[in-house]
Amino acid sequence: MNQFRIPDNATFAQISQSLAICSNQMASVSEKCAEYKADVALKQTSIKRAMAKATVKFSGEKNVSLIKARAELDSQVMKAQDEYDSASSIYTIAQGELEAWACQFVALRKMVAIREIELRGGIG
Repeated sequence: MNQFRIPDNATFAQISQSLAICSNQMASVSEKCAEYKADVALKQTSIKRAMAKATVKFSGEKNVSLIKARAELDSQVMKAQDEYDSASSIYTIAQGELEAWACQFVALRKMVAIREIELRGGIG
């Protein structure tokens, strides 16, 4: 996340500009989140497919637990799991960034509400 900071004692113009920045950043990060979410779903499907192939590959084993264990240790399953973990991490980070921008946006909206009350003579 860019080091965006709400100015101290911000004017209406600065608040307005900051709201625009936050809105644009939330839209941009939201688009990225959607892409990352789709990638996570694809990676999850890859794990399921790799696991199914590995389960078939080791189906000659007599013990079901051993079949599952060997399938989980299969190189293709492990690769698919690693790719899923990586994609999931990126998605989680993007969601956190989106939440941070949303918090900034809410703070700015509250500042506007407080300034409006001040202008009406309700505070100070």
